[in-house]
Parts: sequence; structure tokens; C-alpha cells
Amino acid sequence: MATSGAGRWFRDPPWHDVSGAGRTVQAVLEDTEAALRKSAGRLRASGQEDGARQVERFAERARFDLEEPLVAQQLHLAVARLRQIRQPELLAGQVLEKVLSLARADRGNVQFVDRQSGTLRIIAQHGFDERFLDHFAVVADRASACGRAARRNAQLVITDVLVDRAFEPHREIAASSGFRAVQSTPLADMEGRLVGVVSTHYARPHAPSARDMRIIKRYADLAGQVLAASSSAVVPDGASTA
Repeated sequence: MATSGAGRWFRDPPWHDVSGAGRTVQAVLEDTEAALRKSAGRLRASGQEDGARQVERFAERARFDLEEPLVAQQLHLAVARLRQIRQPELLAGQVLEKVLSLARADRGNVQFVDRQSGTLRIIAQHGFDERFLDHFAVVADRASACGRAARRNAQLVITDVLVDRAFEPHREIAASSGFRAVQSTPLADMEGRLVGVVSTHYARPHAPSARDMRIIKRYADLAGQVLAASSSAVVPDGASTA
């Protein structure tokens, strides 16, 4: 199966057919995952590691939709509503609202990658004052959770900022802002290129469950594609986010 075909599936799955066709949807997802795993194996065997990882990302999305069909349907429907929003700031605000709900958090922010510098800049936030916003107005370091998540293009959790050595430069602002834990999840386009980061913060030491993190990641995968289409906030080739 070509990755372009898989991309169309994950942008526009046939959830409207679930009334009476649920088994068909499941069968298609199973076939999709199997074909993608096989394709990834062929790419890796021929030395195309980047291509293999990209195809594996599609396979992981199929696996999630198979294992969490009701959640997947809800996430796809939520993202379908996002496509009606044209303003990036309003769109980012809606993404943040959903992630706050999924993460069971009451404060957080969305940052876009600046196209020219590769730094992270806050575009939407909830629950923070001007001091926090000034401190994290532009992020280009390896200490913050969002900076590390962006650099690795992978989810990151700091369960307690007071014991995380790398976070030391930001402990004072964390204390004044009233958070002890943070999770950051990358937002990427269909090809896996970084668009931004969504982070949620917690008043006490905390680690979201593995299932919650997986759901947040699946939503971020979908929302990142919409954000990428609505903005030009994609890291330029060669730019660094840390």
C-alpha cells in the first residue's frame, strides 16, 4: 500500500459507515496495518530508514484505531470540526482545549515553530500570567519540556520539575506559576515534520497514564495536520528547535 493512500485514510476515515459496517472498518484497518508493516520492512531492508519510520507511524495509527475504536471515532470527529476554522490562533486554542480535557489538566499552551528561527513561540495558552508568557515567549533551549519534545519530535513528561536536573533554569518560573509537572507532545504534519508543541501543566508531581499519553498523541497527530494546513509554521530544513 502506498503511503499516500494511507495518508488519505487517516485524514478522512470512513467513520460515517460505522452504523452496520463496523466489521468492514476493522477489516480495512487490519489490512492497512499489515500492509504498512510489510512496506516498512521492505524499506528498512533496502536501507531507507527514514521512509520505514514514516510508514511505521501510519501503522501505529492504524493499531490505535483498532484498539481504541470509540476513542478514535471521537478524535476524528473532533478534528473534522477543526477543519472549519481558518484562523491559526483560534484553531490552536481549540486544540489546546481538547488536549487539556484529554490530559485532565487545567493549564497549558500551544507553541508553533517559527519558520525562520526554528524556535517555539506561544500562540495559545490557558491559565498562565504575563510572567510565564514572557519567560517562555521564545523557547530555543534543551532544558524545557517543550524544547526537548521538539528536539526529539517525541512526547516528554517531567513528573516533578524540582527533581528534573535539566529543568533547573526554569524552576523559579515554575514555582511562581504554580506547576510541578508538565507533559509536552509534538504537533506534526502528515510527513512527520514538526509544526509545534502542545503542553499541559500540573500543580503537583504527576505522570499521565500510558493510555492518556497515547490518546493525546493520536489527537496531536490528527490536529497537527490541520494546523500545518492552516499555517506555514513548519521547521525549515536545517533549522534547530533546541
